[in-house]
Amino acid sequence: MNKLDEILILLKDLINYPGVSKDKEATNKLLDQIKESIPANLFVKKHEFDGFGSLVISNTRDDDFDIVFCTHIDVVPCEEYKYTEDENNVYGRGAVDMKGQVAVLLTLFKHLDTSKKVALFITSDEEIAGNCAKQLVEIYPNIKLAIIPDGGKDFNFICEEKGQLQIKLSVQTKSSHASQPYNGVNAITTLYDCYLKLLEKYPLPKSSDDYKTSVTLSKLVGGDALNQVPGYAEMYLDIRNVADDKHDDILDLVKEINSEIKVDIVTAGIAFTSDIENENIKEYLKACKDVLGYDPKIVKTEATSDAIYFCAKNIPTALMNPIGDYPHCPNEYVNKNSLLDLYKIYEKILKEGVIK
Repeated sequence: MNKLDEILILLKDLINYPGVSKDKEATNKLLDQIKESIPANLFVKKHEFDGFGSLVISNTRDDDFDIVFCTHIDVVPCEEYKYTEDENNVYGRGAVDMKGQVAVLLTLFKHLDTSKKVALFITSDEEIAGNCAKQLVEIYPNIKLAIIPDGGKDFNFICEEKGQLQIKLSVQTKSSHASQPYNGVNAITTLYDCYLKLLEKYPLPKSSDDYKTSVTLSKLVGGDALNQVPGYAEMYLDIRNVADDKHDDILDLVKEINSEIKVDIVTAGIAFTSDIENENIKEYLKACKDVLGYDPKIVKTEATSDAIYFCAKNIPTALMNPIGDYPHCPNEYVNKNSLLDLYKIYEKILKEGVIK
């Protein structure tokens, strides 16, 4: 059986398995099945963090690695967990985010041929938290190069991903009868006014090419009765920041707008950046050019991935996806031949790349 057929058979099995992030039992079962399939010459450790499982598959007993590949098997919910295909593509939940890449790497490790010390991380909570990857980098911090096939599309090399800041804003004001608004202070409109002022500083982007910080009002809760001015409200914001816009500056702006508003951080992750002048990154890009026949396009993207945890440890990180699109959408797909190209890129850097 050729390598592409191996990859596609595994990918189809993975897509048909409904491993939604919050279903710890299902994702742990899938990880256990993967663990049982790993060749006997490799070392496998299973970690659990708050019940979410992760695998570390390596060719060494050491905890120091030349190259680490980081992936995840969890997906967001959908109506049907079933693949379809045509001549060129495989369709289904997780096809490009990122069961296709997991299939590539499991096949690669099945046929592993390298003198380098390498490991494959497979996590199960990337879509909701990413804590597994964060904890694994704490356990295994000595990594010369991280490769994460979970960003962008069409073999574009991601030099920057936005950071994420999810915050809860709440305010206690003064309620009153709805017919007497002058006797109260509306908590809902107080929070909404704050949001509008944030948009003056950070106007919403109009397209993927409009690369700037975005502030999305994702949830607004307040009021106890239809005939009452609400005296308490909560607003949730999902902020995706470019590297130049720091979390502290955004939080300071909220306080400046209205010091009575309480701010609680729900989730915070730094912006990801990759230094294309780093020698190990150059080796990765050289392998890409040798396989693809062209220099990958260097781009920025609005998404967020587990790459931020490697970036926080100053680990050179290559972030790149095969050809595919529409993650989390009904028409999500990955191109079949691009998965083989991804395999060849990894094979080349494992055999020929000079990792320092």
